[in-house]
Amino acid sequence: MDQIFPFNLPVPTAWYAVLYVVTLLLHIVFMSYVLAGSIMLGIAGFRGMLGSKAKPSDWSAVTTILKDWMPFALSAAITAGIAPLLFVQILYQQEFYTANLLSFHRWMAILPVLIVAFYLLYLLKAHRIEGKTALQGIVAMLVTACILFVGWSWVENHLLSLNRAAWPAQYEAQAMVYKDPAILPRLGFWIASSLPTACFLLAWQLRAGASGVAVESAKRATRPLAWLAIISVIVAAAAAWPVIRGVLPAAGAPASEIGIRIGMAIAGFGFLLQLAGWLPALSGKPVGKALLSLASGGAALFWLGILMSRETARLSVIGSEAIFARHERVGTVAGFVIFLTFAVIGLGTISWIVRSTSRALRIQK
Repeated sequence: MDQIFPFNLPVPTAWYAVLYVVTLLLHIVFMSYVLAGSIMLGIAGFRGMLGSKAKPSDWSAVTTILKDWMPFALSAAITAGIAPLLFVQILYQQEFYTANLLSFHRWMAILPVLIVAFYLLYLLKAHRIEGKTALQGIVAMLVTACILFVGWSWVENHLLSLNRAAWPAQYEAQAMVYKDPAILPRLGFWIASSLPTACFLLAWQLRAGASGVAVESAKRATRPLAWLAIISVIVAAAAAWPVIRGVLPAAGAPASEIGIRIGMAIAGFGFLLQLAGWLPALSGKPVGKALLSLASGGAALFWLGILMSRETARLSVIGSEAIFARHERVGTVAGFVIFLTFAVIGLGTISWIVRSTSRALRIQK
């Protein structure tokens, strides 16, 4: 039992690690929609599938929803990322800030890039360029480039924070780019993992008739979504072990291996549930609420297992008695009470807004 994350950690560290994983799961929901959605829009734009003059296809319903909802999803992803950003600073203070300072302008570039992506997404849904397929394609591909840049930057920052041996050379060279052969496969893993998550979110939206999508269009879009979800989750599952295990030193501690394997087992069960939820759609069967719920639960378990393994690996590399002692000192401050208070206020406000908006929409109908 003591090898299972977070039971293998001191109580203060375990508490912050659990809060980090839980809040990161919420961020991942919106992040996956944005990352996968931007790639879908970029490919659709490259193929001339955007705009009122584009040829109708099975993907038309998906691109319609993405164009309509991506600005909201990006703002939600940024907002939901605040809490895990707070906890990652508490858990890995020295490592996180050192990587930020070593990258400096390169790291801070994610802020203006996100702002550009946000306004480009609003431009993409603007009526004045609706009939301009080429222009919409260019805008969509620019959005894809912006989101991929941000994803690349986070992966780069994460790996730099784990590699203490690279810090002196990175500082002496004043390099703003950290080169590591693990960056590309790790980014590929995040992309592959985000696609099935975005697919089940889009499937729920199609089922609800979001953005005025017709029932027949929604049915036609479900099957290619199922294919994409199945292929991408298989790729993500195949890449999970080498990507997560890869940050450990060659002589990794046996305890770390056990903890990572337990997380991978949870992720594997989530992988099987996702397959069970999507496979019936390949034969043309409708994906009902039960199957979508199964796929959604599988995605949640998949991400939970991956994050458990990821934090087990990270703490195995940089965890120390000094870090655990710092967490114990931080735990004596009343910060958690303040966090919990504002979390309740924030969730209550969001619930009130959603309820008020839904009531207004029902009245309009």
